[in-house]
Amino acid sequence: MRDRRRWVEWGKNILIVLLTLSAGLLLSMTPLVRDSGLLEMLRPEPAEGNAPAGSAPAGAVLPARLAVYRDGERFGLQYDDARMEELFAALSPLLGDGLAGAGEPGPITEQEWRKCLRHTGIYFDFSGGVPLASLARWLGGGEECALSACARRVVLAAGEDDGVALCWQDAEDGAFYTCPTALSSRLHLEPALGGVNANGAYFAFEDGELGRLLAPYTLIAGGELGNTRYSAAMPLANAAGVETLLDALSFNSQNHAPGSSGEVYLDGVDRLVVRDGRTAVYRAAQGEKYPVGSPGEPVTAAQAADGARALAERAMAPLCGDARLYLIGVQPEGEGWRVQFGYRLNGCGVYLYEKGWAAEFVVRDGFITEFVMHLRSYAAEEGHVLLLPIDKAAVLLPDLTKEKRELVLQYRDGGGQTVSPGWEAV
Repeated sequence: MRDRRRWVEWGKNILIVLLTLSAGLLLSMTPLVRDSGLLEMLRPEPAEGNAPAGSAPAGAVLPARLAVYRDGERFGLQYDDARMEELFAALSPLLGDGLAGAGEPGPITEQEWRKCLRHTGIYFDFSGGVPLASLARWLGGGEECALSACARRVVLAAGEDDGVALCWQDAEDGAFYTCPTALSSRLHLEPALGGVNANGAYFAFEDGELGRLLAPYTLIAGGELGNTRYSAAMPLANAAGVETLLDALSFNSQNHAPGSSGEVYLDGVDRLVVRDGRTAVYRAAQGEKYPVGSPGEPVTAAQAADGARALAERAMAPLCGDARLYLIGVQPEGEGWRVQFGYRLNGCGVYLYEKGWAAEFVVRDGFITEFVMHLRSYAAEEGHVLLLPIDKAAVLLPDLTKEKRELVLQYRDGGGQTVSPGWEAV
């Protein structure tokens, strides 16, 4: 009898637990609880080191320009993302491995740099100042790269005794550097270049006339022009676009109020303002929403770039249509860093509004404390824009002769409904 009474009591307790859980589930589905923010408070915090802003970015890294030199001839590629994706997928592991196994760097002269461009090897131009340690990580080289420099132009070139040298031009002072790698020219570099055929590409410094008109490392690759016209739109002008952005930035669409500068969304005391259907502005009150780097340690330029790029890719890439994000640069900002990104369309940069960049992040004390995102969505249109070849365009721009700037195809987006490419001296 006692055992039977005990089983009955146990059954009652189990039934009470099940009823309580059922009631809690039904209550959590009501608008009162769902919109109160209580569920967000009960959600477990992400583990340290796995914060969204520091996770690996999903977007592919593509150079704006790529050149291969072999057997005294050069192949050059630019303004063609489809072909760039295919070729870079085959060559980027070499760059990742070269960065991961980079040795002690040392300076070289510009003349030595130009000689590297004429050795068997690969030239990469990322059109912005990229921390080499970040580039190694983004290309799958891991965390081993000890190089602290930021570079726009990087070369893997065959060296002495079957070695492969990593060379670059510093994004800050323009100086040139090199270091040995663990790669073998015979085993790694030469086999990777076997299927690449020359197309007559050259740099401006290799041509007497263009060398007097253009910056020396302007790449001329005839017959490859990004001449597509794109429609442009504001993805934040509709509720679906705003909801996508808020989800990516971990804001609740219910916690908002109209403000004098735009629609204000709140997460505790942190504020996100959406202005004019095109710009999102974040100011941290406590600065702990988007962590970067390791807790308690100074943030490096590479870590700032990693954290900002992860957040930019997560928030902006789903809304920008045919555009890609690329890193413009990482600059010191007081005790922290300022990181800028731009849009590219089929390898051509987009100069957006008055300042050119698409997004800007401020990293301080291990967190992203501010950002501005200009959200634009682009879609390719039928038909093409007629453009002069670069050598003929350079001759028609005599103002280049004094400063020897680089001549590139660029889109200018001032907020209109379409954008078209044109030659710009940058």
